[in-house]
Amino acid sequence: MSTPDELTLIGDDSDLYTGKAASVALVGDGTKTLDVLSGGAAGDKSGAGFYIISSKAPSGSIFPTGMPVGSMYPALGSELMAVGDTCKKLNLTKRGDVSDWSLDISRSKIETTLLKHKFKKYRYGKKDASGKMSSIFTMGITDQADGHIGQTMTLFTRSGNTVTVTVPEDESIYLLGYVRKGAIAGEFDDYVFAQINLSNVSLGGKSGSAQSYDSEFSLTGEDPIFYSVEIPAA
Repeated sequence: MSTPDELTLIGDDSDLYTGKAASVALVGDGTKTLDVLSGGAAGDKSGAGFYIISSKAPSGSIFPTGMPVGSMYPALGSELMAVGDTCKKLNLTKRGDVSDWSLDISRSKIETTLLKHKFKKYRYGKKDASGKMSSIFTMGITDQADGHIGQTMTLFTRSGNTVTVTVPEDESIYLLGYVRKGAIAGEFDDYVFAQINLSNVSLGGKSGSAQSYDSEFSLTGEDPIFYSVEIPAA
């Protein structure tokens, strides 16, 4: 089995999603896995995906210490939720590929120096994060009403004699930003998963090249988490 420090991190295409949390929370009873609670059968992986933690059992919770209520938990589907564990599945729809992304994290500092101090003193404030990404324009995905472009500008579509005009809607957008994507069981997927808002969008075209759709983004929702997840055996 590979371990993270044995592998060179090589970037892979990342993904952009829109998503909504399920309206009904799944409630742990100590006997059913997430696969079963999601409406599938044990072991069919129908319960795999991201879940927003609604509550944690006082003991025996599947949700680890350090992940508070509201965090996004990547489940395999085989987890057995304890009594007191509740969560809502995040239903994601892919809206495009991201070929290049970056996330810049900074932290403000406040000077607290007094006259008696010989050196300046500081106290750190809140962290801030913003980023940039380049998405590959994919016909039939990027240019759809619920695609990447539809999040920022009005779309006009004519197909035959049918004309459709769609205005942007405020829908939650999620970035699955890979640092490394594993290929086989035992390797690790390393990525940042975060809810974002798009801004400062740049759209253009270049002859003979894949067309990109670039934008800046800022974080919204819960704080981002860096995930390192081993790929399980089939």
